[in-house]
Amino acid sequence: MVSFRCTSRSISILFLFLCVLVAEINICLSAKVYVVYMGSKNGDDPDEILMQNHQMLASVHSGSIEQAQESHVYSYRHGFRAFAAKLTDLQAFQISKMPGVVSVFPNLKRSLHTTHSWDFMGLLGEETMEITGFSTKNQVNVIVGFIDTGIWPESPSFNDANMPPVPARWKGHCESGEAFNASTCNRKLIGARFYKSGYEAEEDSTNIVSFRSPRDSSGHGSHTTSIAAGRYVSNMTYKGLASGGARGGAPMARIAVYKTCWDSGCYDVDLLAAFDDAIRDGVNILSLSLGPDAPQGDYFSDAISVGSFHAARHGILVVASAGNEGNPGSATNLAPWMITVAASSTDRDFTSDIILENGAKFKGESLSLFEMKASARIISASEAYAGYFTPYQSSYCLESSLNRTKARGKVLVCRHAESSTESKMVKSMLVKNAGGVGMVLIDEADKDIAVPFVIPSAIVGQKIGNHILSHIERTSKPMSRIFPAKTVLGLKPAPRVTAFSSKGPNSLTPEILKPDVTAPGLNILASWSPVAGDKQFNILSGTSMACPHVTGIAALIKAVHPSWSPATIRSAIMTTATLLDKHRKPIIVDPEGRRGNPFDYGSGFVNPKRVLDPGLVYDAQPADYVAFLCSVGYDEKAVHQITQDNSRCDHAFRTASDLNYPSITVPNLEDNFSVTRTVTNVGKPKSIYKAVVSSPIGINVTIIQIN
Repeated sequence: MVSFRCTSRSISILFLFLCVLVAEINICLSAKVYVVYMGSKNGDDPDEILMQNHQMLASVHSGSIEQAQESHVYSYRHGFRAFAAKLTDLQAFQISKMPGVVSVFPNLKRSLHTTHSWDFMGLLGEETMEITGFSTKNQVNVIVGFIDTGIWPESPSFNDANMPPVPARWKGHCESGEAFNASTCNRKLIGARFYKSGYEAEEDSTNIVSFRSPRDSSGHGSHTTSIAAGRYVSNMTYKGLASGGARGGAPMARIAVYKTCWDSGCYDVDLLAAFDDAIRDGVNILSLSLGPDAPQGDYFSDAISVGSFHAARHGILVVASAGNEGNPGSATNLAPWMITVAASSTDRDFTSDIILENGAKFKGESLSLFEMKASARIISASEAYAGYFTPYQSSYCLESSLNRTKARGKVLVCRHAESSTESKMVKSMLVKNAGGVGMVLIDEADKDIAVPFVIPSAIVGQKIGNHILSHIERTSKPMSRIFPAKTVLGLKPAPRVTAFSSKGPNSLTPEILKPDVTAPGLNILASWSPVAGDKQFNILSGTSMACPHVTGIAALIKAVHPSWSPATIRSAIMTTATLLDKHRKPIIVDPEGRRGNPFDYGSGFVNPKRVLDPGLVYDAQPADYVAFLCSVGYDEKAVHQITQDNSRCDHAFRTASDLNYPSITVPNLEDNFSVTRTVTNVGKPKSIYKAVVSSPIGINVTIIQIN
């Protein structure tokens, strides 16, 4: 018999000690859910896999199958091998040491990350897209028109669940056609038309493989429409990449589509017909992810400039893409009565790892989920030249340029100098047909665009590509392995202006800065036409993707401020844009990483959290655009023909720089030059604003207030 003699102080200490001991035992023994991951599925029978999982669990439950079954939560038996179970920390550690176990990790709560671009810009929420201090519920009365390749109406992005009746003012209709009935429209997709007269006048109509209806067979129109105004989709993904919830910028806004683009392009006759109908139908905003080749011609020999001019006169804001040529002066859609959008990145990327035999690891852009099971010889494609092709020609992996004997079983390093993403995919097909097992593609334009491939492949820039080629030259038996693509978040710096985004200055009227703003346009996940590749969603890059981001923001502004003019909405978007990235550093431009300037991004990267309260705005009325035309050489006769009213050039601007535009551009500055701007307060009454100027180097700027 043992007795304890304790003072009150020692009893307290003993009690505390016992409490700590019990707490530690409870922490150690309390079970929580872990995932035990064992790699790819090996083809075993699902029931056999479940039994094996129970046996593994029994080994940490003192051999008890009953306890193992009680702790088992879920078995993954189809795409990969894993199971989830309730385990203590000690049991999880024990299982992690078992043969065949790749990893054991806790069942942490994670946030959804797609469509990531809207989260990246700070707009949260599944349907409301609310901005602090404002209600955007009036989205249901905003009608957005899309001039594009049509729409796939069955996409979950375009469902009309819980949407109120169509606004009574809507005058459009749903046009029947191939695989598309009038009843195909709903309270979300309230109008759909298609145009082919211009196409058939120039092309053999028998060559049309698209649907002769508003239905989208290319995917482009469905993609852009869902970015701007798609409903919330809880499970959007591209083959497992970027999985999560997705929505457009104005998920509750109405959609009207005007299909003008066919397999070979979009003809002016059809574009103008679409503008004409859209103006009559009653859209509030028009979005065009298309444009002319650079350099753009005269405003009124360009269908988009013409159509958007008349849309603006009817109070419709037109948002258009700047183009994908990437060179200085290559921006298109230059008219000052529309808003022109450049493309930039987010902090998300899709990369594949390239590992050499010496352990060197490189990251390349890719959407390929194919995996090399083991390393293989890596050679420059120039070593596999065939027939009459020179090694230099074969280095670009041209059709018929690769020798099957030399390429078989190897990873080929190919060069790429073309601009289309399709040609990059084709190169992987050519390498595969030659017997290659993988491809490293050196993109000489360094455009950072991820594309799908038919074999394990990754795109690298010239710097990394030359490093890999140098390694091949100095190594007797160089080896490489390419891993499947994965989603990478938190990329720095972000945003960056993309290499492909067309740049200013404005080649038509240098006094007007173009592009106006930049928005996400690199590797954007959105809805798709299943006819074009047997998938519901796809990842694309281009100013085509940047444009609808601004369209969605414009729709939110229209919902909150329905009386604002197109110019006021444009001003709000431009004057609230930022020149800094997410880490408060100046935005840079790919591929060289130089500091950006207004010819790259206009007024900056859009900031939807600030657009509803811009304070001061630069408004412009239709008469101001007439004065602008007079200032750039149009005489009264020409203006009359354009406006068909009594417009005169009596109030022509001294220079095009005097248009009340939210940016100021003065080309060929010599000595002194003055411009005039008029600002309108849309903020709180009696607000006080202070002008602050950050002058270009070597330039003095003075602001004089004229009451």
